[in-house]
Amino acid sequence: MESFKEELTQFFDMIEAVPQGKRYWIVRTEGGEYFESFTNFNFVAIGHEEITLKKVDDLKKASKNLDELRLKLKTHIENILPDRNAGLMAGQIVRFIYEMKKGDIVVVPSEGSAFISIGEVQQTLLLEVTDLDLDRTGCPYRKRKKIRWHKTVSKKSSDILLRNAMQSHQALNDITHYGDIVERSISDFFKIDDETSIIINVNRESNVPAPDLLYFGSDILRFTEGFIKHHNLHFDVSDIQIKINVNSEGKTQFISKNGRLILLVGLVIIGLTGGGLTIDVEGFNMDLSTDGLISKIIEYQNNNHDRAMQKEILEAKDSLQISNNEDLLKYLKQFAINKDKPK
Repeated sequence: MESFKEELTQFFDMIEAVPQGKRYWIVRTEGGEYFESFTNFNFVAIGHEEITLKKVDDLKKASKNLDELRLKLKTHIENILPDRNAGLMAGQIVRFIYEMKKGDIVVVPSEGSAFISIGEVQQTLLLEVTDLDLDRTGCPYRKRKKIRWHKTVSKKSSDILLRNAMQSHQALNDITHYGDIVERSISDFFKIDDETSIIINVNRESNVPAPDLLYFGSDILRFTEGFIKHHNLHFDVSDIQIKINVNSEGKTQFISKNGRLILLVGLVIIGLTGGGLTIDVEGFNMDLSTDGLISKIIEYQNNNHDRAMQKEILEAKDSLQISNNEDLLKYLKQFAINKDKPK
């Protein structure tokens, strides 16, 4: 029988990290005018229609690299549009066409940023756009990229740090330095660079009780620490950093360079707050009492007899209206399926 640590490592290694080089972009919608066009028809676009794709392509063929293309395009814009910011336009066009790639993430605000949609670029090449497409989608821009939308959130429920990232009002802006913030807006468990995070989503809309939030986090870590000692895992919970957004509908982020430790914290949360021994994940009934990893946590809890702490955790979860970690549950489902496959 595999040890808990070996199985934990196998599970962690199965979970793919955010790819190196993935970039994050804000694409404006002309004050929200084209927000519904983008989200309803699964694309993003930039304007600058005076600069044709054929002209950009011709200049690209005559350029050694993208920097040279920017300079040539800037000169062309200065000649035909002397009153415009040629450098800004050239940079936006080149970034959108050639630097925004498949797998990148786009963030698109509606009018007044009342809503924010987050999606993934589906192909690096521009979409082929006909006049019929322009009429059908209600957007006159031809420079388009195909998007698969992940989610749309209201300004009220969005991450305050994500709203900070949207202060720039340029048509296209690279916000890759906010990648961690964007990822935690669309996922509740992820690996990025050398760090792993699990997100606790608080859905209570007003008057978030600070003690409940603090008790929930501290009790989860206290239980995890006891479990680590019991199984001699040689992890240290002091390696975990916590980022808390105490606003209503906020997020608490457990983050560490020790990814297996963060995964263990996530499994502890599932084991202690699963609401029963059987959970449904996308139609897949998972018996937590028989799952190797979760069952060890439940077994430790049953033998530990610290009912008061578990009661405190469950009450805090209910009070804060903390949602299940859906992404981690999906990973757990896939891991369970893979284990059952014949070798």
